[in-house]
Amino acid sequence: MFYQLLKPLLFSLSPEKAHELILQVAHLSPALGRLSGTPHSERLKLRIGACEWKSPIGLAAGLDKNAEALDFFAAQGFGALECGTVTLKPQLGNARPRIFRYPQESSLRNAMGFPNAGMLEIARHLEAFDSELPIGVNLGKNKDSSPEESIDELSVMCATLEDDADYFVVNVSSPNTPGLRALQEKSYLTELFQELKATTKKDLYLKIAPDLEEAKVIELSNLACELKLTGLIATNTTIMPERGLGGISGLLLKQKAKKIRKLILEQQLPIELIGVGGITDFQDVKDFWFDGGKVLQIYTAYVYQGPQLLKMMQQQMITFLDQKGISSLDVFFKNDLKNRKQILS
Repeated sequence: MFYQLLKPLLFSLSPEKAHELILQVAHLSPALGRLSGTPHSERLKLRIGACEWKSPIGLAAGLDKNAEALDFFAAQGFGALECGTVTLKPQLGNARPRIFRYPQESSLRNAMGFPNAGMLEIARHLEAFDSELPIGVNLGKNKDSSPEESIDELSVMCATLEDDADYFVVNVSSPNTPGLRALQEKSYLTELFQELKATTKKDLYLKIAPDLEEAKVIELSNLACELKLTGLIATNTTIMPERGLGGISGLLLKQKAKKIRKLILEQQLPIELIGVGGITDFQDVKDFWFDGGKVLQIYTAYVYQGPQLLKMMQQQMITFLDQKGISSLDVFFKNDLKNRKQILS
């Protein structure tokens, strides 16, 4: 309710000004997160890789790039948090304006270019964060770094942040860094993840683009298995040239991202899949479960709907368990996929 009253003021500001204002308030007054947040329910916990998510709905990377408001977002009711994208050296990103709203379509376009305070500053924020909530760090290369240099950069970041992160995500799928998506290639990714696996014992994920050909998605899914990654995150934002430079998130991404996730899950590979992109309501969650997934992340829907979205989703998940006579989501997911589909139908 409070967010709906505040939203007209926020939306009267430019998207980036509103974003910065929210982060400043969240950083200075983390207790506000509890006032508008939703307490976690023991019934919604799930084991994903080596992490125990407190609910199936996590915060996607991009909202808290510098890990400056983790306490606030932890109190909102997210099951896990992901900060970043983090680069080794501080980076200003692209010129403003670089975030654009499409309110009628509940979507955003961003052309940020990985603006962040750099690894050392973000390391301080992560070290100060004291919570049982899993924290993921989304990693990217600096704009001017070569592919060879980027492997060293990401390795240094994993080693430095190892003690304060629960999982790492390699982001080579943002459309806002020139040449970055070209790194979604087997030779580069093999060399990169071999180096990272020798550096960190934490869960490793690869985040992929929604604009890949089906054959490429299958190739990357199988590569994740071969490299023994914890899993994939699907998807990043999508390119819509008619809308302008940058990547689109929200409802405009929904069908494309859903198709990619479904394709990955159809392979029935022994890896995790964290779904992100166009998740706006509990029906999207159930659709993902029906296809074989478990946990999801949100960002754009949270911008448009606020904390009420988390509260509503949690209530609907608990109602679903009650109606089906199931004690917890962990018990639900112990059913094989065929039985889960029958329960969801």
